[in-house]
Amino acid sequence: MKVCKKYFVNRARMFRGALFICLLAGHVIHGQAQTATSAANGITYTAGFDTGANALTSWTVGGVNQLVQQSLYYSLNNGPVMALTGSSASASGSTLTVSNYIANTISVVETLKLNGANATETIKFYNETGANNYISIFQYSDFVMGGSSAAGSQNLNMTTATGGGYAIANQTGGGGNTLNFKGFVASGTTEVQADSSGAPFGAFLGNASPTTLDNTTLNASGNAVFGYEFDGNIAAGNALTISEVIAVPEPSSVALVSTGMLGLVWLHRRGWRRVS
Repeated sequence: MKVCKKYFVNRARMFRGALFICLLAGHVIHGQAQTATSAANGITYTAGFDTGANALTSWTVGGVNQLVQQSLYYSLNNGPVMALTGSSASASGSTLTVSNYIANTISVVETLKLNGANATETIKFYNETGANNYISIFQYSDFVMGGSSAAGSQNLNMTTATGGGYAIANQTGGGGNTLNFKGFVASGTTEVQADSSGAPFGAFLGNASPTTLDNTTLNASGNAVFGYEFDGNIAAGNALTISEVIAVPEPSSVALVSTGMLGLVWLHRRGWRRVS
C-alpha cells in the first residue's frame, strides 16, 4: 500500500509540474502570437501576428501556411531605414489589430480583417507632433503559395498603377495557388520591387538610395519575395492611411484536395468493413 501510495503521489506531482509548464508555455505563446480566424465554403482561414518577430508569420488556408513573413520598415524625414519593432497585437474573431510607435511621435495602427479567402488591411500613421513629417513605409512580404513544399516554384509580377498611388502584386505558386495584392495610399506615391533570393531584402538592398525601392525589378521566380514602398507627408495632427486588399488562394482548390482526402478515407473504411 505504501508503495502504491508513493507511486500515485509522485505521479500527481509530475502531472502538476507538467500542467504548470504547459500553462506557462501557453502564456508565453499567447503573449507573442495573436491569430484572426474566418471561414468560407467549409475552409478555415487564419492570419497570425508574432510580436516576437514584429511580423505576420502565418497566413493559413485549410491548414496550409502560405506565408513566411510580412514585416514593416520605415524612414522618417528621409532618415535611415528602420525596422518597426516593439509591436503589441490583439485579435478578436476575424480581426487582427497591431499597434506601434515611431520615435514616440507617430502612432501606428495596423488592422487586418479576414473575410473568407479575402482580407482588407489598413495601416494608419498618426502624426502626434506639432510639425509636419515626411514618411516612407516599406512592407516586405515573403509568401510561399501552396506552402513550404512549393518553395522555389513561385512566379511574381509587380506593377504600379498610373498616378503612382497603387502597388499591385500578382503571385502564383505550387498547385495553382494565387495571391493578388493591391495597396493604395492617398496623396502619396508608391514604388515596388521583386526579388528571387528568398531573403528579406527590405527597402535598402540593391540600390544607391537607402530609402527608395528600385522600382525596376518587377518580375521574379523561385522563392519570389517582394516589397512595396508608400511615401507621403503627414501634417501635424493628421494621419496617413495605407489601404490594402489581399485575395488568397481560392477555396475551391483547397476544397478539392479536402474532398479527395475524404474520399480516400471513405474508400478505405468501406474496404475494411467488407473484409470484416
